[in-house]
Amino acid sequence: MRVTLKAIAALSGLIIVMAAGAYLLARRSLPVVNGTIEVAGLSAPVDIIRDADAIPHIFAATRRDALFGLGYVHAQDRLWQMEFQRRIGHGRLSEIFGETTLPQDRFLRTVGFGRAARQAWTTMPEWAKAQVNAYVAGINAFTSSHHGTALPPEFSLLRFEPEPWTGVDVLVWVKMMAWDLSANYSFELLRQDLVHAVGAERMAQLMPPYARDGLSIVSSWAGGEGRAGSAGDETGAAGAMDQERSRVQSVLPDQPYQPYLPAFASALSRGQPAVTDFLLGNAKTEALGSNNWVVDGSLTASGKPMLANDPHLGTHLPSTWYLAHMSAGDFDVIGATLPGAPAVALGRNRFIAWGATNVAADVQDLYREHIDPSGRFAEFRDTQEPMQIIAETIRVKGAAPVHINVRITRHGPLISDGLNALNAAAPPSRRGPAFEPLAFRWTALDPDDTTLPAFLLMNQARNWSEFTTALRSFVVPSQNFVYADVDGHIGYYAPGRIPIRAHGDGSLPANGWTGDAEWTGWVPFDALPHLFDPPDHFIVTANNRPEPASYPYLLGLEWTEPYRAQRITDLLRAGVGEHHFDADDFAAIERDTVSPHARALLPLLLAHAHPQDARDRQAVDILRAWNFDARGDLSAPALFEAWFLRLAPALAGDELGPMVTENYQGRFSFVARFVANTLASNDDAWCDDARTPRKETCDDAVTGALHDAVAQLGERLHGDVARWRWDDVHHAIFPHQGLDAVAALRPLLSRSVPNGGDWSTIDVGPVAADHPFEQRSVPGYREIIDLSAANDSRFLVDVGESGHFLSPNYADFLPDWSAVRHRRMRMNRDKIERGAIGHLRLDPRR
Repeated sequence: MRVTLKAIAALSGLIIVMAAGAYLLARRSLPVVNGTIEVAGLSAPVDIIRDADAIPHIFAATRRDALFGLGYVHAQDRLWQMEFQRRIGHGRLSEIFGETTLPQDRFLRTVGFGRAARQAWTTMPEWAKAQVNAYVAGINAFTSSHHGTALPPEFSLLRFEPEPWTGVDVLVWVKMMAWDLSANYSFELLRQDLVHAVGAERMAQLMPPYARDGLSIVSSWAGGEGRAGSAGDETGAAGAMDQERSRVQSVLPDQPYQPYLPAFASALSRGQPAVTDFLLGNAKTEALGSNNWVVDGSLTASGKPMLANDPHLGTHLPSTWYLAHMSAGDFDVIGATLPGAPAVALGRNRFIAWGATNVAADVQDLYREHIDPSGRFAEFRDTQEPMQIIAETIRVKGAAPVHINVRITRHGPLISDGLNALNAAAPPSRRGPAFEPLAFRWTALDPDDTTLPAFLLMNQARNWSEFTTALRSFVVPSQNFVYADVDGHIGYYAPGRIPIRAHGDGSLPANGWTGDAEWTGWVPFDALPHLFDPPDHFIVTANNRPEPASYPYLLGLEWTEPYRAQRITDLLRAGVGEHHFDADDFAAIERDTVSPHARALLPLLLAHAHPQDARDRQAVDILRAWNFDARGDLSAPALFEAWFLRLAPALAGDELGPMVTENYQGRFSFVARFVANTLASNDDAWCDDARTPRKETCDDAVTGALHDAVAQLGERLHGDVARWRWDDVHHAIFPHQGLDAVAALRPLLSRSVPNGGDWSTIDVGPVAADHPFEQRSVPGYREIIDLSAANDSRFLVDVGESGHFLSPNYADFLPDWSAVRHRRMRMNRDKIERGAIGHLRLDPRR
């Protein structure tokens, strides 16, 4: 026994020593934030002061030196994130993860994000290249002097070191961010699947359009009522959609049919979960959300404009965003940056402020192609056109390289080739029918993408004229930019290349061989939605329709229900009657968790509900007494959300089947419209369950959904329904980028936090339809900008500034993010120095 105890003690001691050694080795890679470092590539010294919140403030003699400093601090705090992201962009994941990520690399190479980035770099203006290269030099100054255990722990775990950075690496992540905000392709695939499941007419009921009189950012079209039959006119748009559906039904094979969107999602799910979450984040659920608003000085306590913004993107750790400040003479800009890119994406300089939300513009189209037997030609208007064929080699860790040929028609790469290759590699029992040739057209794949130069110009703009001049270069993803300046002006613009189609509305895959659905040009910049100093003295955008129905151009079809936009508008109008706004008022708006969705839908649900047992009755009583505030400490939001999530399967699941239902039920705006229309009309064609012999009514469907929802919550929450809390099941999940799938590392690297809200609240809290009750899309950055001399400006990211799990700044923002408590946006050096935790000087190497 004594020998055994000694052995156990020795083993325990060895484990402790090994753990301590690993801990000390990991600490070696924490960034140096104090002292002086000599680096090559600077023209003069750069001071990097990390303030009391660990936010870096970069003071330099020139703008290029400031960008160098930004590259250096990005590498210090987020090098693994940047490396992981550029490997996604270039389709080079398998070099470090092995064969598991081959399906994802194949897709990424097929679409060609890396090819597009290389093309865009060759056409970028020289002045912009110089600024990007200065930023890249800062990254490389860090990586050239850090090796082995001095690199972030992820590099040691995966046993590789990063290659030097290039300007193309910067552009490839800009392309990937555009992908994250351009998910129209998935709507086309979903509509196609719905047409095959229930026909064109009933598909239109499942995907109701944005209301003609729905809230628009711009309330009236200055150009008149629009052209008769144009895409902007309701009649013209409906006619175009009907023609499109007829073409789809006439060319698609009747049998067998494999739903495209589930197959697409399945293919991209074979690999790295973090990559899957990024590539499919907006393909299965409604997550393309953001809020911004701006008011002029007539509505503020200071007499100067104020602006707020909170963009909503997928969750991961580190944060998508990184707070930073660059100061070099007149160039003085602060806000949210994207690690891997040399600009402040959202924020302010000394003269102007800006924020952005997604327009949800339709800038992606899918085209069916007729391919000749040789596989090298595609038909177009009765002519066989040679396809471009590009050989791609995917290097694989621990295995032989994989060679693929990417085929590209006039409309873009054949993404169906990747799906068919994966299908062919599957076991015979799991193989489905081959997918027809499908090409992918997207503005971000064009060779002359100047979006990054637009941001560089925006950072230095001093007025509305310079700001809009910068936006003329903006390509993709089209954004709703709100604007304010120190002279008292406010404005709004929705820039970007938005295609004009010869025919059709892009709602479904088009026939590429006919030439009928070609892009013939772009919506003119001067005709894009915009406002300047509007008579209402404020502007609100929250992914609602930019222009009224009379607007003569088709911008898109997938705008979210205007719940958030209307709620912000109502709060601003109510506040105007009480007092003038200050930063605290804007913070209160950002914290608002009242659910307009529940307010609109719940009365209709309650009218159809007939509780089956005592617990159902208690749930209904709680919901009847609810004030629609989706706070985390209440039971009613949990009951309503669980009930809502059961409605799409209850009404349409029998006809759509499980795979299509799963991809439909996360489209919350469309589901909410469909449910409301169905229940208001008592449409028993939807409410009857075709899988049962009896004839069900809408009361039956709604009651059954309620019972299932209460039972589902009861399995997780237990006890008295009145004591259930929404935030006991509703957590914001922040998985580590790349290593969350390793169960042993998850407690160290990933985070979660209880949260309130729903998809319609200003403090947004959408759930992932494929992860019940989990929130995987968040307001990852919040800003409130005060353009008065007092500068009561504030900002916050969701998790923390550091990407190193041993840093005290790894997740220190998370409690404040959950409570919507901002940090100060300091621009004055004296205030920055006060309580600063780091003073690092970069000296030019002699």
